[in-house]
Amino acid sequence: MSMRPLVSIVIPMFNDQEYVATAIQSCLQQTVSDIEVICVDDASTDATCELVESIVELDSRVRLIRQDSNRSAFQARRVGVMAARADHVLFLDGDDELKPEAVEITTRLADAAGADVVGFGVEGVFPAQVSGSFVKQLQPKHRRLDGENIAPALFPEGDIVQGQLWRYLWATGLLQSAYAALAEDLSFPRANDIPISFLALAMAQRYVSTEARLYRYFWRRGASGRDVESLEDFEFYLGALDSIAAIGDAVGDLAKIRQDPATILRPYQTARLSIIQSILRYCAPMQATELQESCYASLHAKARPSEIVLAAAWFYRGALPFLAQHSERVHGLDSSVKRVMIVTGNLKSGGAQGVVISQARHLVDAGFNVVIAARTLRDAIHTPPSGVELVEISGGAMPEKLDTYLKLCREHQVDAIIDHWVLYNDDFPFFALAARTLGIPTIGWIHNFALRPVFDFNTRIQHLSRYLGTLARVVVLSHTDVAFWKLQGISDVVYLPNPPSPLLASLPHRTVPREAPVGPIRLFWWGRLQQHTKRVRSLVDVAAALRKSGVEFSLTVIGPDSPDLHADQLFKYAEELGVSDALTLTGPLQGSELLDALNSADVYVSTSAIEGYPLALTEAQVLGLPVVMFELPWLAVAEANRGILTAPQGDHLALATQIAHLSNDRDAYALHSAASLAAGHDAISHDFDALYRQLLTSELPSEHSPEATLEDAQMLLRLAIYFSEQNVGREARSKSKISQERDAERKEVRRLSRELAKRTEPQTVQLLRPAGRALLRLVPRLRPLAHKFNNIVRSTR
Repeated sequence: MSMRPLVSIVIPMFNDQEYVATAIQSCLQQTVSDIEVICVDDASTDATCELVESIVELDSRVRLIRQDSNRSAFQARRVGVMAARADHVLFLDGDDELKPEAVEITTRLADAAGADVVGFGVEGVFPAQVSGSFVKQLQPKHRRLDGENIAPALFPEGDIVQGQLWRYLWATGLLQSAYAALAEDLSFPRANDIPISFLALAMAQRYVSTEARLYRYFWRRGASGRDVESLEDFEFYLGALDSIAAIGDAVGDLAKIRQDPATILRPYQTARLSIIQSILRYCAPMQATELQESCYASLHAKARPSEIVLAAAWFYRGALPFLAQHSERVHGLDSSVKRVMIVTGNLKSGGAQGVVISQARHLVDAGFNVVIAARTLRDAIHTPPSGVELVEISGGAMPEKLDTYLKLCREHQVDAIIDHWVLYNDDFPFFALAARTLGIPTIGWIHNFALRPVFDFNTRIQHLSRYLGTLARVVVLSHTDVAFWKLQGISDVVYLPNPPSPLLASLPHRTVPREAPVGPIRLFWWGRLQQHTKRVRSLVDVAAALRKSGVEFSLTVIGPDSPDLHADQLFKYAEELGVSDALTLTGPLQGSELLDALNSADVYVSTSAIEGYPLALTEAQVLGLPVVMFELPWLAVAEANRGILTAPQGDHLALATQIAHLSNDRDAYALHSAASLAAGHDAISHDFDALYRQLLTSELPSEHSPEATLEDAQMLLRLAIYFSEQNVGREARSKSKISQERDAERKEVRRLSRELAKRTEPQTVQLLRPAGRALLRLVPRLRPLAHKFNNIVRSTR
């Protein structure tokens, strides 16, 4: 050929004798004739070269270049690109085909837009049993991209990397620059096109695309996948990591000259993680055998442990059990711990958030450097103590937050983590495993009773039982909780009391018991208006029982609404029971307003069905207020606490009787007020600085981790049955209510239908009658046409 071709089509070949002739013919049948087809044979052992030579004799546009040894498709494509005479290159695999208009459409787009890359659609040809979802991922998603925006858009975070060279028309000079950035002797058995496609797209200045499906991809028509039956098989797939690793230095060089290095570094990380997860899929599903151990060791040798966790978090969450089993446990809770990161979900109002702030203060007082990391800082109410830095675990999806998490650990040189979000976050094992990869132990802090998932009617206990082992230690709020988790096989679990909340720490230290009330007894409740756990409507039921018994009272409810109960709903319920005149709803209170409300009360009433460590209870007792509550037998703060009067769960009359006792017996009130003061003093008198120092250095006395007893097991069994039966009853009531509502709706629909029929029947009949007559007249005329149509159909069969 003397004329300079418009496009060079490069076909890497290896043992493609069955299909390569068809592939080449699809090139020669292009609607544009001025092309060249460069066939680069990678030392085939079949008749591939002979077939190509026979085509070369018939059409001078076809060239054959032979490699004397098998050097991978990467080198075959490189040789073809370096030999290309055209300004643009298309790639075609030896067992695929190009549509006839591929060259014409892509070159026209490239010229019109001044683009050095043109993307196009892919048509998949699959066996019946294979899904076409893979090809859907290959279709172009962006019409036009420029400069530094190209790589982030075509290698988006969280997407499986698609780096096929044959999805694009390329400027030849762009490809040659990409190859020039790498050593000439590279060869890759797997993912051999991703190094060049990534580099070339990162170097490109303009990308445009067409939805036209110009490439015909035949699913595994050539080589088939290989099962992993040996370490050699696994290392074949592991070779894909060598492909992406080979361009690491070149990517780093490009990042240095970019206005925003992240526009190439983040896509590169995405590509690496995508390849790691694909390799992990060959390893994780294996049975626990020596082969699996060897495969994981090979992966571990080539990929950083943190990358493996991130890859699973982004793309393959099903690998979590495997990673939890194979991740090396960190035992770094010793005297070397100096920097602690406290993790929480947010710093809005709530007991757990108050604990976080108080704990940070005690850790600082104990000599630790502390940073608080929140998953969101939006609507934060609490502020950290002096000397404690507050940071956000930014990012949208969980893997993005996980990436930020690792960066924070490195930036702040964290030695240990205390995670207060374990109970509320199913993803905590990923964060604990990620911290492990940096040698950082995580302590999980569980802020509610162990049977809370049973109470909530979910399966979270199974998840916790499986993955609490990823933590270096688990902290719970009662000895009963210790027993539960030890019975579940979690050995490193300890009990610690919660520290005083910021409010509790600021309360004046009362030393004199309160005097019995004169006149109506003033009751108060404080918290979030959450019906599910705190049973706030029960306050109204108790109020109704008090009124029936003739006790004079007032009830103040302090706190914000929640999704399952609003203040107006609670007030309406009080109206229905005839006690709204005794009810005051203040909404949330802060500072002096809250303190004034607490000091003006006589009794704190709690109707919770489940709690871990009710801080409001301790705050009330420090003020000398007797507490009346439903039984929560596991509560550590309630043990031997004579300032608390209890009643069986849900027994509103019994709770009202306890309140009446305090209202009618001045001596009893004084005794319980004095007992509350003593219990409140005990709750805040722990040496929390010393306890936290012992926790972080593994020096806690054994009394904080007692062994489970038969009595513990009996209590837990009894409570589990109680919670389960409560849920069964609640579900039955819910089903009954839904059924009744459905029956009522059906009756109403039938009634409305009958009413509508009565009103519209005469008019409807009158309107339809002429149409019916016209249709009857039309039917005879349609019969001949129908017969004629049937004859035409028969004649064409």
